[in-house]
Amino acid sequence: MDMNNPQDVGAAFGAMILGGTLSEEPPPPDSPLGRVRAFTARYGEDALKPEHIRAAQEGRPLLP
Repeated sequence: MDMNNPQDVGAAFGAMILGGTLSEEPPPPDSPLGRVRAFTARYGEDALKPEHIRAAQEGRPLLP
């Protein structure tokens, strides 16, 4: 993150206000985002549906 870039500074500030953080590291594999990324790597982005996102958030398996 470039703290001289106004867009990066704004994103970091927004994340702090919302109680989050920005990271350039990949998400943990067991996190909802990590699970969705693994799913799309295996089956492709076209296979991803809203029900997959809900399943990842709820901790359920992501089925093709």
